Amino acid sequence: MTKRLEVHQHIKENRDQHLARIREFMAQPSVSVDDMGMRECAELQLKYYQELGCKEAEIVETPGFPGVWAYYDAGAAKTLVVYTYFDTNAVGDGWTNDPYDVVLAERAPFKEVLYGRGAGNKGTSVAFLNALSSIIAVEGTLPVNLMFVTEGEEFVGSLNIPMMIDKYRHHLSKADAGISPGRCQSANGDVTFHLANKGNLHIELECSGDMWGKGPHGGPAHSSAACVVDHPVWRLIQALATMYDPEENRILVEGFYDGLLGPTDEDLELIDDLVERGLVPGGSGAAGIPHYIDGISGRELLIRYCFQPTMNINGLRAGYTGPGTLLWTLPNSARVTIDHRLPPNLEPPEIAKKIRTHLDKHGYSDISMKILMDVTANKLGVNDDIAQAGLRVIRDWADNPAIWPRQGASGPTGVFSKMLGIKVLGGTGMGFGSGHTGGDEFMVTEGDGKVGGLVELEQSLVDLMYSYAAYPNEYK
Repeated sequence: MTKRLEVHQHIKENRDQHLARIREFMAQPSVSVDDMGMRECAELQLKYYQELGCKEAEIVETPGFPGVWAYYDAGAAKTLVVYTYFDTNAVGDGWTNDPYDVVLAERAPFKEVLYGRGAGNKGTSVAFLNALSSIIAVEGTLPVNLMFVTEGEEFVGSLNIPMMIDKYRHHLSKADAGISPGRCQSANGDVTFHLANKGNLHIELECSGDMWGKGPHGGPAHSSAACVVDHPVWRLIQALATMYDPEENRILVEGFYDGLLGPTDEDLELIDDLVERGLVPGGSGAAGIPHYIDGISGRELLIRYCFQPTMNINGLRAGYTGPGTLLWTLPNSARVTIDHRLPPNLEPPEIAKKIRTHLDKHGYSDISMKILMDVTANKLGVNDDIAQAGLRVIRDWADNPAIWPRQGASGPTGVFSKMLGIKVLGGTGMGFGSGHTGGDEFMVTEGDGKVGGLVELEQSLVDLMYSYAAYPNEYK
């Protein structure tokens, strides 16, 4: 039996202890949007890195919530940066059990799942640490050096990731590549491999009577005054109308598309394979999407999804929003939040400047703009070393995985690429979970023969370490 398979066996034999540690981490609240349990969770994350054997491990103070830095120096030939985050979404409604009781239960077709807030990111990140500790238990060390950059602000914009990278650049500049451990299976066991992701500019625009100099100041007016008082809400809506044409489905901000790159021949080959499989954004037969913009389908649909930018209104708030008609008001302010998913070459700071210029040019200089998130796109080619190392692990575990040139979602991995010049690989772990934006969030801990459980997740993450350490040679 090879050492790698010995590690697999160690994971099987220690499943209960590994599951207990995941439950411990998930039971610690860490809701960044509500400032709930953040420092306590950072300290627990620090403890895990120390237990792993990281000689450098410390809390990183930021202007926002604390992060954690750790460095495991195995004296190996290759070094990976590991990006993870421990904050979660707000709890919200729709829970069968308390989200911090971390309940195990059957959920057909799966024999066992683990319910709790953070099952997605916190469950996977501790599963990765379990995988690493299993390698060390068998081998005495790891096959690669690892530098952990763990934040507590992913759900509120990751604004301090650049500061964390700068603080440890003396180490991080030596990294060969990066990973963001995650799962890559769907509920039916299909495996999807995303090579890259778009960047994200998330902004908030506000129009208020106080800033405008017109309309109500200091609070709302009675709605009966709307025939003689200027209206901040209508003004914000009119400003938004200058930014996007719904008929042409095109962003109207001047210069927004400048530098936009189309797909390469390599990208188109991957797109054509996805079309042949009948795949669409959100999964085949995606709920709530009976048709797509302009009736597009097939190759055109996937090219637009992977390579076009977006301007998406995700929140619009003004005046009284409770039930009924209590408070007949003319609001004194209105706010809108907009996220822009940006392919490579459309840099968030430049897009922000163009939006500001557009608003000023059209007479809306009084409308304020606040940047909530600013992360650049992540680029990874199918032939890059870290991509190939990940792909061969996936292909060992699953037949015929679907390879997407880019996903429409975003994350801060592109910041590592931009600041350190490295390629970053996303999820390659066998497993599935769901619900991080709602109630009853879960991760599969014992699968159905198609979807991996905790053991398979940890074993596949072990394989990634050995695969990258050996690449381009075979790993055993």
